[in-house]
Amino acid sequence: MTDAAPFAALKHSDDPPMRPFVLFEDGREGGCALLFEEPRELILANAPEEVASAFARMEAATRAGRFLAGYASYELGYALEPKFSAQATPASPTPLLAFGVFGAPRRLPAEALQGPAFEPIALTPVWSEAEYAERFRSCRDYIFAGDVYQINLTFPLHGRYEGDPLALYDALRKRQPVAFGGVVALGRETVVSLSPEVFFEAKGRDIRARPMKGTAQRGFLPPEDMNRAKHLVEDEKSRAENLMIVDLLRNDLSRLAEVGSVKVTDLFTVETYPTLHQMTSGISARLREDVGVAELFAGLFPCGSVTGAPKIRAMEIIRDLECAARGVYCGSLGLITPSGEVRFNVAIRTLTIFPGGELVCNVGSAIVADSTAREEYAECLIKARFLTGK
Repeated sequence: MTDAAPFAALKHSDDPPMRPFVLFEDGREGGCALLFEEPRELILANAPEEVASAFARMEAATRAGRFLAGYASYELGYALEPKFSAQATPASPTPLLAFGVFGAPRRLPAEALQGPAFEPIALTPVWSEAEYAERFRSCRDYIFAGDVYQINLTFPLHGRYEGDPLALYDALRKRQPVAFGGVVALGRETVVSLSPEVFFEAKGRDIRARPMKGTAQRGFLPPEDMNRAKHLVEDEKSRAENLMIVDLLRNDLSRLAEVGSVKVTDLFTVETYPTLHQMTSGISARLREDVGVAELFAGLFPCGSVTGAPKIRAMEIIRDLECAARGVYCGSLGLITPSGEVRFNVAIRTLTIFPGGELVCNVGSAIVADSTAREEYAECLIKARFLTGK
C-alpha cells in the first residue's frame, strides 16, 4: 500500500523532530521509500558495555515480528573488535547504535518525495590542504613501513542548516541518486544519507556486499565524460584500491560463511552519478546457520572501504590521525525485517544535523603508495559537491 499523506505530515520546523521516525529509500527499486513511524521502543547503545544487550534486544524484537530501522556509528567498530577492548573507544558524537522497533512501514510512492529546489550549503573544511598534507605524509610513512597497504583518511566539514531535514533530503536526492539512503530521526541528532554504496544485504542466509572504491570527476561534454569513465576502469591505482577492499571483504565474509561459498560476482564496474564516476565490485556468500545480527556486525563492521587494509591496523592509525570521531559517517544505516531480510548501506555522503542547526558533513579518500596529497584532498572536496553544489 502506498500513501503520500504521512510524508507530508512529517514536515516540521522544530529541532529535534516532533516525533521519532525513519525514512529509507532504495533507489534500485524505482525510488519507493519506506516510512517507519511511532516506534514501540528505542534501542540505544551509548557505550561499549551497552552494545551486547542492545544486539540482544534487537534479536528479540525481530523474533517478536517487529521491524528494526536505524544506524550504527563508525566507532561501534572499536567496541566490537577484541583487540581494542583494553583501549577507550573514541567518543562518538552520536550513539554507537540507535534503532527504533517498529511495526510494518508505509510505502511511499516516488512522487511523495518531491521536495523544493536544491539550495547549496556552505561548508568549511576543518583541515586546510596543508594540514591534510601533514596527516597524508604520516599515512604514507605507515604504508612504506609495511604497516598497511591502504588508509582511508577522512575529515569533517562544518556548516549550518536550520530547515526541515526531510526537505533537505528531498532536494539532495534530485541531484544524487541513492542506492540506499534516507533520514533517521530517532534522537537529538538527525542523519541524512545520500549513500550510493551498499554495505551488505542478506535474505535468508544469502548475503551480498558491494564495496565502492575509485573515483573520477564527471566530464562537461559526453566525449570527455566517457573518457573519464574509461580512464577510471583502466587506472591501475583505482583498480588496486578496489581490489584491496574486495580481498578484505572476502576475508571478512569467509569467517561468517559456509566454506567455499564466497564468490566475486563482478570486478571494477563503473557506476555513474551526477557529479562523479565510482568503481564498484560485487561479492556474494552463504552465511552459516549460527550467524545472527550481532555476529554479522562483529564480523563485517565497519566496512573495509572506509578503513583501509589491513582493517584493524588501519583503524588504529585512523584513530590516531583524524581530528574528530566520525559518528554516523562511515558507519551504516539500515533495516532488519521479521522475515530475516537485512539491508545496510555504507554511510558516505551522509551528514548529521545537531540541535541548533550545526551540520557536519565528512569526506575522505583512500591513500595508497602512489597517492599524492593534492589529488587526494581535491577528491575529498569533490565528494562534498552533492551538498555544496560547486
